[in-house]
Amino acid sequence: MDPKAKLAAELVHLTERDEYLVAASELLLKLIPADHAAWNEVDPAAGQSDVRAFPEHSGIDIPKMLLELYAEHPIVVSFQREPSEPFRRLSDLVSDRQLYRTRAFREGLSRLEVNRQLVAMTSIPHGNLFSCWTMNRWGRDFSDGEVELARHVHPMLRLLEQAYGGRRTPEAVSQAEAFSLTSRENEILQLLGKGLTGIAIGHLLGISPRTVAKHVEHAYAKLGCTNRIDALRRLRGEDPSGSDPNIAPVDTRARPPSERP
Repeated sequence: MDPKAKLAAELVHLTERDEYLVAASELLLKLIPADHAAWNEVDPAAGQSDVRAFPEHSGIDIPKMLLELYAEHPIVVSFQREPSEPFRRLSDLVSDRQLYRTRAFREGLSRLEVNRQLVAMTSIPHGNLFSCWTMNRWGRDFSDGEVELARHVHPMLRLLEQAYGGRRTPEAVSQAEAFSLTSRENEILQLLGKGLTGIAIGHLLGISPRTVAKHVEHAYAKLGCTNRIDALRRLRGEDPSGSDPNIAPVDTRARPPSERP
């Protein structure tokens, strides 16, 4: 199976974000062997960061370290200069001598025994806010073949990040059962609610956009509504009227009527 399709097939049906992060790290480490895989999120404005390293590091407050040092990391500096390219290999940006002189290495990476990295942004940076996957090694660099493999699966990691931006609530599951929605119909509605298009959902689930549209059409009929916003309200047991700031906006241009909100 194509690596990108394998990621989607094995990860998209998980219900919890933490479960997804563990499973994704295991798959990434099988695809691209490394000492560690880590999912990172930084929000400097809020003074917050989150790091999920697999295997875990003990005795080091990595989120605090990341928040203090991220702005001086050569890869972050590179992203800030050229944000349109969401993928970086550390050794393409600096020599070992240059890296070892940075505060990011002296006070951070060296403590984690990391001097080789592949980094893939999974959310578009807004200011300094970003999330990414990082593959970490000491000594042996990532080959061009591994770089191309990571580049190949990166778009799917972006889609999965968007899909796991929230959790499926028990209320949504029980309401879906009450309206006799199939698990696939409920799954697609939840992904639509997170702003994914029919094409993106098709990529994640390994089905065509036309099939996605058919599932949406059947779900709307069962829920007695004609748009995404009302459908998601019914799944939460709410009155399907008025506006809802919690539902992600979606570009409805050039899309099947059944997908339009």
